[in-house]
Amino acid sequence: GMNDFLTKPIELDAVIWRVERAMARRTAKLGQEEVRRALNLRLVEQAEAETRLRAQLNALLENLSEGVVIAAPSGRVLMINDAARAILGLAEGELTLDALSSLETLDLEGRRLGLDQRPLVRALRGESFTDCEVVSVRPSGDRRRVSSTGASVSDRDGNVALAIVVLHDMTEQRHHEQQRAEYLALVSHDLRNPLGVVLMSLSLLNEQADDCSGPASHAFRAQLVHRAERNAKRIASMLEELTESTKLESNQIVLRLAACELRGAVDRVVDSIDDSGGRRMSVASDDTPPYVVQADAPQLERAIANLITNALKYSAKSASVSIRLAHEGGNVVLEVTDRGIGIVPESVSRLFEQYYRTEGGKASAGGLGLGLYIARMIVEAHGGRIDVVSELGRGSTFRLTLPSYVGA
Repeated sequence: GMNDFLTKPIELDAVIWRVERAMARRTAKLGQEEVRRALNLRLVEQAEAETRLRAQLNALLENLSEGVVIAAPSGRVLMINDAARAILGLAEGELTLDALSSLETLDLEGRRLGLDQRPLVRALRGESFTDCEVVSVRPSGDRRRVSSTGASVSDRDGNVALAIVVLHDMTEQRHHEQQRAEYLALVSHDLRNPLGVVLMSLSLLNEQADDCSGPASHAFRAQLVHRAERNAKRIASMLEELTESTKLESNQIVLRLAACELRGAVDRVVDSIDDSGGRRMSVASDDTPPYVVQADAPQLERAIANLITNALKYSAKSASVSIRLAHEGGNVVLEVTDRGIGIVPESVSRLFEQYYRTEGGKASAGGLGLGLYIARMIVEAHGGRIDVVSELGRGSTFRLTLPSYVGA
C-alpha cells in the first residue's frame, strides 16, 4: 500500500537513469523516422530531377536537325530521335542494334560494309571518329549519303557504357556539289567557244593591220570586228547571268518594292528587244486593266525579259510569240506562249533548276541555262510563282502569277 511505498527506500539514481534511457530511446526513434522521411524525400526529389533532366534531354535531341542514336553495349537502342529515323527511313517502335545493322550500308565506292565497320558498332567498341561518310540504303531502297560522328561513354572500370552517334544527311549537299562541278565544266566549255572566236578575230585583225589594199580588205576587217564584238557580248551576258544567279541564291539582292503596272513593264521589255524579235511578238489582255503588282520594276522586267527571250530563242525565226495579261482572283497572271520545239515531260519539272538545260535546248541555243532559274528566283522573291505547260513539237506556255496590289 501507500505506507509500504512511503517506507521503502527510493533509489533515486536508478529512477533517473531509467527515465533518461526511455527518453533517449524515444528521441532516437523520432530521429530515425525523421532521417527516413528526409531520405525518402531526397530520393523522390532525385527521381523527379532525373525525370525532368531526361525530358529536357529528349526534347533537345528531338529538336535537333541532326540524327542522334544512343545505344547500350547490350545492343539495345536507348534513344533515337525523329531526325535519325527520317535519315535512316525507320518507322516508330523499339529498335536494337541488330535491326539497325539489317539496313544495307555501303562505302562511297558502293561496296557493302561489314558489321564491324558500321558507325554504331565502331562507337560501341570505344572508337571516336568524325565525318565517317557512308551510303545508307533505306528500307524503301532510297539511298542517302550519311556522315557520322561517333563517341562513347565509359564506366568506372573503363568499359563502354554508352555509344553515341550523330548523323548528318549529306545527300542534298553532295548533289549540289556534283552539280556545281558539272556546271563549272559547262561554263568553261560555253565561255571557251565565244572567247575562241574573239581571240581568232583579233589575231586575224592583227595580221591584217598592215594591209590597207582596198575595200575588200576593209570589209573583211569590219566583219572580224563585228564577229568579235558579238561574241564578247555573249561572254559579258554569260558573266552577268553568273553574277545575278549567285546574288539571288545568297539573298544578296534587296528588292525596292513599289506599285508596278505590269502592262507597262511588258511594253518596256518588248521595246528593248531588237526589231526582228519585236515583230514576232503580240501583247493582249483580258480588258480589265490596270494590272498592278508590288514589285521592284527593274528586277521584275528582268524576269519577264528572260521568259520572252527564252520563247524567241526556242522557236523558229518566223514563229510568233504571244503575251497575255489577265486577272485571276486576287492575282495578276502573265502568260508567254511560243510555238517552238516544246519540252519533254521528264524535263518540265527540272526546267527552272539552276544549271539545267534540256537536251533540245543544248542543241538549239547557246548560253548557260540560267535564264529561267533567274526568272523563278526573282518571281518567288516577289511572292509569286512560275509554271509551264508544254507539248513536244508544238510549243510551251510559261505562266507568271503575282499577287495583285491595291494601294492604301
